[in-house]
Amino acid sequence: MKRIPVGPLRAFDVAARHLNLSAAAADLNVTHAAVSRQVKQLEQRLGVKLFERLPRGLKLTPHGALLAEGTRQAFDRLASAIEDVSQPAVRRKLTISTFASLAARWLMPRIGSFAARFPDVDLQVITSTRLVDFAREDVDIGIRFGSGRYPNLHVTPLFKPQEIVVASPALLQRGPPLETYDDLKHHTLLHDDSHLAWARWLNAIGAKGVNPRRGIICGDRNAMLQAALEGQGIALASQLFVANELAAGRLTKVFDVEVASPFAIYAVCLPRRLDDPMVMGAIDWLVREAQLSGDAYPPPAP
Repeated sequence: MKRIPVGPLRAFDVAARHLNLSAAAADLNVTHAAVSRQVKQLEQRLGVKLFERLPRGLKLTPHGALLAEGTRQAFDRLASAIEDVSQPAVRRKLTISTFASLAARWLMPRIGSFAARFPDVDLQVITSTRLVDFAREDVDIGIRFGSGRYPNLHVTPLFKPQEIVVASPALLQRGPPLETYDDLKHHTLLHDDSHLAWARWLNAIGAKGVNPRRGIICGDRNAMLQAALEGQGIALASQLFVANELAAGRLTKVFDVEVASPFAIYAVCLPRRLDDPMVMGAIDWLVREAQLSGDAYPPPAP
């Protein structure tokens, strides 16, 4: 038997479901005459009568009932297959835990790059000052500021922060003058959550006459940098966290000297998670983005 076009079979199937040509026409978005014509063509092709025409609808003949069972199954399977292939790819979620200043000042400006590289992955960022417990928490990658010694974890270096002194141009313009390290005595020192960073920096450059415990403890790095942007004092920050503000002229690097932080920033995960292409790809993305940023951890020697 020659192949039968899909059109007449589809018209018959819909008519058999409704047992009404007008309803079938509405379903197919064609005219009543078009459905009737296609059904008649199918009947002529098969050489059998498929419907009995009644005053108020249709009735399947035995041949029609047999064909209707087959077309219903076939078109239902086709519809299911079309739905399957047209469904979007299964999306996955990647959770990164990090500290708030890195999330706000480095990670968030780069989420467009992440989305472009991982279009089927939804990124969730959790900010916390405590270390991640991978055994208890639903976290894929942690970004930590510390020594790099994290037992039983895979550790990838990202940044080696260099600390610089920054201030708003407005503060520098109104004074007092800030030309030497000793001039810091006449300004408010802004601290994150302790005096330790200023103490290390002043000790490293040999500025003995400046009290590192003076000034305001702002609570965290974000609050400290906001205070600096508002001209409330002089801040000590890694270039990593102020690169955008320096480039835009919202902050100014006061002295040329840079002091290396005793700690670095690392991406960590459970070693077995490296077998997951999503996690391995995300770590590779973090490394690549870090290398394009200030304070990038030096690549290993060849």
